[in-house]
Amino acid sequence: MDPTTEEIIANSPYGYIPTLYVCGTYVGLFGLASLLHTVLAVRFKLWWIFPTLVAGAVAETIGWAARLWSSMDPDNLNPFIMQMTTTIIAPSFMTAANFLILGIIIGRLGPQYSRLSPKWYSIVFIAADVGALVVQAVGGATAASAVQSVPPGDPDTGAHIMLGGIFWQIAAMTIYAVLALEFFVRVRMDWPVRQVAAVEPSHQGGFSLHGSSDVAEAEQAATKLQTAGFGFAQGSKLSLMLVSLGVTTVLIYIRGIYRTIELIGGWSGVIITTEVYFNVFDALPITLALYTLLALHPGYLLYGKDRSSSSPSEMELIAGTQA
Repeated sequence: MDPTTEEIIANSPYGYIPTLYVCGTYVGLFGLASLLHTVLAVRFKLWWIFPTLVAGAVAETIGWAARLWSSMDPDNLNPFIMQMTTTIIAPSFMTAANFLILGIIIGRLGPQYSRLSPKWYSIVFIAADVGALVVQAVGGATAASAVQSVPPGDPDTGAHIMLGGIFWQIAAMTIYAVLALEFFVRVRMDWPVRQVAAVEPSHQGGFSLHGSSDVAEAEQAATKLQTAGFGFAQGSKLSLMLVSLGVTTVLIYIRGIYRTIELIGGWSGVIITTEVYFNVFDALPITLALYTLLALHPGYLLYGKDRSSSSPSEMELIAGTQA
């Protein structure tokens, strides 16, 4: 006799059977985002997008492909473990992109207004992000090991470790948001934190993440911003990049809060065993964040239409400047 739906659900590690069309839709959306971010990374020669936005989109694609597999084979633990580990760590790659983008903007508008230099801003927050990713991965592996053991162990221990990684990530994002807000206020009001020695700009080819260290050029950009404002009404590149950073940060926050509540409830809690919550509060915010960064892409907003002929030292973000 074939098992009933109730019996299949009772044996499913999810506590439900993932819906086939929902899984297929998200596989398509994340797969397309992976492809488009790859194309734009090559188009604008922004290689740091590969270990950040592309990696995050690919991880989500793998996770949702595993959930699609589970929708057709709900008793199989392998796709469950795949989706658990990939969807928990994927947003960490995306937060890394936001940290790097802010570092670039700081270099363009003046490190003297930031408590950390662009280089150290990236180092500190990427290190924190990698730490959060590792903790979440260890938690996922611990939970997976418990689920696979015979007899099955208690996956809540792994869930608690993952929860610690998410707390870590949220804390890093909070500090990032506060420092970013302080930086933009200081630029607008011309309240430097410290003096920065002028350095000759470098116009050599090759990889450059934070752009020029030409303080005179940054001061000129900051002065124009202090006079004209951020240019939200005019739709300046700076304002659009800030909108992109703000929207994606809020979306990743929403996902982090959901995951926190989910894991606090335990492996068999109501939140984690209700599919619609995962679809709406985990997958949807990350999807919107990835497509926000496609619509408001750092390649265009930071470097202009032709990355190959635009020196990283050129200030493309001035309020009121249109491409």
